[in-house]
Amino acid sequence: MTTLILLALGYVALWYTVGFRTQKAVTATLAEWLDRGLVVRHGQIRLSGFPYRFVIEIDDLEVATREAGLSLESDRLTLVSHLWTPDHWVVQAAGNNIELAGGTIRFFEEFLQASYRMHDSDKLVVKIDSSGAADQRIISPENMPALTQWSLLLGKDYSDDTSASGLYEKRTLEFRFFAENGGGSLEFTGGVSGPELSDWSAAELTEWRDEGGLVELDSMTWQSGSMQMEASGDITLDEAFRPLGSANLSSTDWARARQLLAPYGFRLASNLPNETALMMQNGAALIDGDMVLPLPQVIGRQ
Repeated sequence: MTTLILLALGYVALWYTVGFRTQKAVTATLAEWLDRGLVVRHGQIRLSGFPYRFVIEIDDLEVATREAGLSLESDRLTLVSHLWTPDHWVVQAAGNNIELAGGTIRFFEEFLQASYRMHDSDKLVVKIDSSGAADQRIISPENMPALTQWSLLLGKDYSDDTSASGLYEKRTLEFRFFAENGGGSLEFTGGVSGPELSDWSAAELTEWRDEGGLVELDSMTWQSGSMQMEASGDITLDEAFRPLGSANLSSTDWARARQLLAPYGFRLASNLPNETALMMQNGAALIDGDMVLPLPQVIGRQ
């Protein structure tokens, strides 16, 4: 009996020691983000879950770049882990407003879930998804159909191994995205190389571009009715911070692609071949020399 009591007391002491240490680590991480130049605001940070789990709750969390690149506001963020899985966290977020690229993309998602896992102490994998909840409201671009479900997988390798590299240097981020909206699906994979961005400013983006920054689209498949479109390509930025690059395109039904993309400003020709190429230069997306879409700056005018 004495042994059982000592073991129980030891577990309680261990749980609270690790729990409070974890709570302090979360608080320190948010402070570190602030020191790195991000906008970070939050309410109370609470610890609960004894005896089986660690539950960290953060109220009214806001994280954003100082320039208008990324903004995330969440009414409540909940992080869950266990004493025996310190490198694996499950995250749930309620009441989420998200903005990308200066508000070019803006949407509200009532519920999001994510998992955070470190492999071999230096390989990070983050998965974010809508958990099958059809509660998305897209604010911008206008008329964009809301997604019934979606998932985003992000991978980052902190090791010194440079064997897996992009065109210019080791990729700083790998991504895979899949989404459905009831009438079709979209899936793409790729990666980002170049220096890490800590803000969405002209200075940061200039350094990223000049040091070999590249977004590599390894593959994209868009399925809708009779149409299947596939693409691959590379994108960087020009001196005016507009997309610069090229992509290979193929489609089984360009007429349907033309119909679906017209509301978003695309002007596709009606007689495109099954396979073609798209160029992005001088503020325009071109197919066979004809502009199909104007390409604005990805940041505000300088």
